[in-house]
Amino acid sequence: MPKRKHINVQHPIDATGVLETAKNARWREFYARLKNPSVPLNYNDFNELPPGRIFGVLHQIAHHRHLPALKRLLTVHPRVNLKILTKDGQTALQVAQGCAGKKSTFLDHLRDQMEIQTHHELVNKAKDGDWSEFFEQLETETLPIETINSVPPGRTWGIIHQICYWGDVTVLERLLKAIPDIELEQETKEDAAAQLPTDIAIGRGHTVFVEALRAKLEEKKPVSLVTAPSSTMKIPISAVGKLCTICFVDEHEADTVAVSCDNDHYMCQTCFSGWVASESDIDANPQSILLNGGRITCPCKKSSDCDSLAFANKLIAMVVDDELYEKYLRARDFVVGKEAVAGALSKIESAAGMNTVEQEQIRNMYRTADGSYSAYMCGECKFGPIDHGWCGCLSSHHGEQKGSGSNINNACPKCEWFASSISQWPRWDGMFQAPA
Repeated sequence: MPKRKHINVQHPIDATGVLETAKNARWREFYARLKNPSVPLNYNDFNELPPGRIFGVLHQIAHHRHLPALKRLLTVHPRVNLKILTKDGQTALQVAQGCAGKKSTFLDHLRDQMEIQTHHELVNKAKDGDWSEFFEQLETETLPIETINSVPPGRTWGIIHQICYWGDVTVLERLLKAIPDIELEQETKEDAAAQLPTDIAIGRGHTVFVEALRAKLEEKKPVSLVTAPSSTMKIPISAVGKLCTICFVDEHEADTVAVSCDNDHYMCQTCFSGWVASESDIDANPQSILLNGGRITCPCKKSSDCDSLAFANKLIAMVVDDELYEKYLRARDFVVGKEAVAGALSKIESAAGMNTVEQEQIRNMYRTADGSYSAYMCGECKFGPIDHGWCGCLSSHHGEQKGSGSNINNACPKCEWFASSISQWPRWDGMFQAPA
């Protein structure tokens, strides 16, 4: 802040009497002088101590813990620095904490306002790309995750949006290391068309950053809770008196059966059949089927994070009709086929080892509406199809040990060629390569 030219000129908050009225708790007079001073005031006048003073206006208000005065000051001058220090190095919060009284509401409000100020300061540093200062403040002035995952009052962009504007992958990595729970899909507060962080990065042309951001989003997606079929319920039971979690009816005919997940979430036979039909629909729910391993899980898994294992095949067969059970099995085959196809093909000594029908069946697994394929192929030996459809950053889990004891291998199963970014893998052309 520029120094005042005339050292003998009285400081504005002394000249107007605002400081003196706050010091003596003459609040009516304080409000009048704050609103209609004889000498015009601005927020900078409150953000420095007048010559010879130990306390500023904010510190005097904190000394008296007078909440109405604090609110009035911030209404008239919202940019007052709440972290200004007294001459002996105390903040207003420390001054208030050191004074007697039970006015905890003052302390709570002051803390809340200081939190908002810190939030604004961090957004400003991110906006300017001052990353050393940004991370230093982030590490020293802790903010609740709810605050970080929001847009400060009066602004349209939050921290994550400013970071996406710059598109620096190193900054993103450092941010996620400091705040693992930061929301990567937080919308901006733009009335016309709210943007997601990826929208901002795409608009700025940060291709590499977009790939990294999408890879982080994939990592944050909940992993399927299905590890094995449930053994808790072996056979269906009578639905009488059992509240169905889908239709919310507990009055059923005596011959109606019901099933239950491991956490006693019941479904009547009709609703369970409908649920199986929906969750086995390869055309409508391919991603859900893949995430669930082709199994049928409790509907409460989606609505309230039910951690039950899946319904056993035998139980499903006892409740649904034959046609629906076959549909369910086709969904299971769909998943198993896509997981195993690349490994199986890599062991075939010649493309001639498959007949044309088998080749077309594999193509159909990956064919999209426009006739192209959703799978990839090796950039070296052209082997395909390879299913890398759910992760953009292939180095994230490459070599990682799975629960079965084997390791995740995102390299070409034929020649071991590897590229860490999905953009480096060519789209499969539908051809089956003969061995080199």
